[in-house]
Amino acid sequence: MNDDSAFFVNAPLENTDHAGFRELIHSSDGGWTELYRIDRSGKFRVLKALKAQYRGEPMYEMLLRKEFEIGYNLQHPGICEVYGYSQIPDLGNCIEMEWIDGITLSDLIQSGRLSSGLSRKIALQLCDVLSYLHSKQVIHRDLKPSNIMVTHNGRNVKLIDFGLSDTDSSSILKSPAGTASYAAPELANGSTVDARTDIYSLGKILLLLKGGFARIARKCTKTSPDDRYPDIESVKEAIRIKPWLRSVPYVLVTVAAVIVWGLMNYTDNNPIPPVIPETIDQPAEVSTDTTISDPSVIDELFRQATDMVNSGNIR
Repeated sequence: MNDDSAFFVNAPLENTDHAGFRELIHSSDGGWTELYRIDRSGKFRVLKALKAQYRGEPMYEMLLRKEFEIGYNLQHPGICEVYGYSQIPDLGNCIEMEWIDGITLSDLIQSGRLSSGLSRKIALQLCDVLSYLHSKQVIHRDLKPSNIMVTHNGRNVKLIDFGLSDTDSSSILKSPAGTASYAAPELANGSTVDARTDIYSLGKILLLLKGGFARIARKCTKTSPDDRYPDIESVKEAIRIKPWLRSVPYVLVTVAAVIVWGLMNYTDNNPIPPVIPETIDQPAEVSTDTTISDPSVIDELFRQATDMVNSGNIR
């Protein structure tokens, strides 16, 4: 039995030396950067450069440098890797980054090929990425489907584009920025931002995914940061609960209300007979019935249970 490894095509191997290869793959309409795919010693890489009209402009040069410094210090399988910062003769200063063979989440949603299972995987992986990001004191500030890649091989999340990101240690370019339809109110109006700002944007994304995340998304996108989940781990915990289980508290409250109503109705129509002692010398049995029959008490208990569910204390 021949089990030697070999190429399946017997013809001479094609020369794959693409020295000097460069291909423009993206140029944003409203942005200031463009992306090129290059071949670097047999590996595809991406160069992020300023558009010609922005090269040499101090603010945009600082933006590019800031993006490099933030990205270079991040090491996570769910974040596009940054390799270096260099000057290319006809492109100016560039960030050299990982090439990701995949599709944006935006395009994946529009294709109609996003299943509930894949949605859940993407949501949980996004939580892992953001948890790591926030542990490094970095806020992405521009979280949206077009800045999330999903790889063809393995369907894994890769977060990209840190051009508007900010970190606690940075003292420059702190102005409000982002994408209006995904930006939290505090980001749009120039107030203080923190991890909950990214949680708001995550909630907007969850609304686009399949899998029954609407209730979680509503809490993520509360106007006040104090009313949102306090951190990404709390969001992840909520996502982990199966969709049908998320509605269990509401079902339990409804069932409890029906049972209480039934007990009250039964007690009113079927009064419990008094206990009669067998002999005059034998003390009467003390009733141990602890049924609550006072309607006002039952109403108060029911109200408290409903408040707990609505406040999110019971998930």
